Amino acid sequence: MASMKELAAAQQFLVRDLTTYEDELFNFLYCDIGDFASSKSKEIVNQGRRISIYGVRGVGKSTAMQGILWSALTTFKNVRLLPVTVTVTGANSADSLRDLEDLFYRSVIAGVVQSSYFKRRQQRLKDGASRYAPWIARKITEASALLIPPLALASDLAEKSVKWLVSRVKRPDVETMLASKEFDAKQTAELLLNRMLDDGLVPVFAIDELDKVNDDAMLSDFFDGNQSWFQGKHIVTTLTYTFGESMRNALATSIRRFASVETYPGITSETDVEHILRVRAQVGVSQIERNEGSARRIAEEVFPSETIRAILNVSAPNTHLMLERAYQAIGNAIQSKASQVLPAHVIEEKAETQGPTELERLILRELRKGRLTPTDLSQKLDRKAPSIVRSLAKMRKDNWVIRVGAGKRAYYFLTPQGEAAIRRTDN
Repeated sequence: MASMKELAAAQQFLVRDLTTYEDELFNFLYCDIGDFASSKSKEIVNQGRRISIYGVRGVGKSTAMQGILWSALTTFKNVRLLPVTVTVTGANSADSLRDLEDLFYRSVIAGVVQSSYFKRRQQRLKDGASRYAPWIARKITEASALLIPPLALASDLAEKSVKWLVSRVKRPDVETMLASKEFDAKQTAELLLNRMLDDGLVPVFAIDELDKVNDDAMLSDFFDGNQSWFQGKHIVTTLTYTFGESMRNALATSIRRFASVETYPGITSETDVEHILRVRAQVGVSQIERNEGSARRIAEEVFPSETIRAILNVSAPNTHLMLERAYQAIGNAIQSKASQVLPAHVIEEKAETQGPTELERLILRELRKGRLTPTDLSQKLDRKAPSIVRSLAKMRKDNWVIRVGAGKRAYYFLTPQGEAAIRRTDN
């Protein structure tokens, strides 16, 4: 059985975010659930398709997008692919369509600039291997050998395109240009992309955070008004269930003019949970147990099969929630001086063991379709508003729902914990 020291070590990498394919541990820790990333990368690169990944918040859509980039880079070696992560930070604060468009195209330029900096980070990626056990370092080095050559070449060409753009718009550097309000972001982004295409680059865009726009009508208008930009490009973007019925109507119509909508399943099996948790525990344990076989054995002891099932039941299909629950479960095991993580350590909190009431269950099911106000819920469920408000207040304390806005403009969303709660009642 595992010692307290080994349990603590196993906990170290459980909640580590895999925010980019450039993370030295990405290839080792990433789990391509159902071969989703590998199959979609082929569709995007070979068939020139554009894909929108659809799923609840926390299910792992952003990481799956990075998996698509990784798969494309390591599979299609005869194409000068340039992976461009476009993180539309601040999308939820856009007050108008014009603001959203400006923010988006600035983010496109910033994404290309970040991709052009790869060679500056290349040595750091190589050096990262030295921090781990020899067998992990070997796997990191092997993965880097697949990633670095094609990306280094594409990065060089992107850097030349960025320098050309800065000269073209007569700015001292790209940072000064992006900080300025006195340029047409869309036109400038087009200039940059056309230059890259002329140099033989094939950009693959992973667009994230755009679905956090508070007004789904504005987002639909954005897609409608910018169809020409999206057409013909290699793109994967994310959308969430919080758009609900709107997603299936106006927004879906806008998106499907240029992209297919693919539902991302998230964690659906014990095998998925077992792989994700045990490999992360194995990396942690390797910090104190340098032998690969011993580290694997300890990781299996830390998370026995019955505990894997318990974590799946309380977390599916949410990857973020699963990792958080596993981290807390190890903490509970250490606190109780247990030699492994047991199901009792997973479902200890009251909010997790206590299911929703009948009214709460009905509210959660409605919020599963999309964001709603208390008035909306009152009308849909034919229940008095005060009882709806009381239930929502309780569910906010349990972290099953969150509220955005205030007064009559207050909308409620389902959280990953709320998704897990309603899933338990449906099973």
